[in-house]
Amino acid sequence: MQMNLNTKHTMRLSISSINEYKQMLEQYKKKLPQVAENIVRRVSEVGLQDNHKSTELLPVKNEGSVVSGGIKTTDKIDTYREFGTGIVGSQNPHIEEYLKEVGWKYDVNEHGEKGWKYPKGDGTYGWTKGIPASKKFYNAIRKMEEELPNIAKEELSK
Repeated sequence: MQMNLNTKHTMRLSISSINEYKQMLEQYKKKLPQVAENIVRRVSEVGLQDNHKSTELLPVKNEGSVVSGGIKTTDKIDTYREFGTGIVGSQNPHIEEYLKEVGWKYDVNEHGEKGWKYPKGDGTYGWTKGIPASKKFYNAIRKMEEELPNIAKEELSK
């Protein structure tokens, strides 16, 4: 017997119907760990869409009452792209109030962009040239949060 969460379940009050309902609930309970894994896997797959090329799925782990999964990047450069590297200028303000207090002035005449050095991993250094934040992971998390209720309803109603 399959339980449909979108409809009301009715039963007669008899020992046999109560036992049947109890069995159905036990079967449903046994399926819940797999349902939770499916939800985590599908929500994680949403996070891969429109993300950095290096983004990959974390394996789904079921540790009793906690099911975990998600996405990660395998490329350090994508981490820099995600958070940006501090473009300086009036069109890309940082923590403006604090910077004004310490005497920072924005490059209002657009003289250029500041950046910083970063290790490339081969013993050399690269220059960031002030990369703006891409926020692909941030947007992926928002999309994952948005899709979670829909995915959970689908998986729970199977």
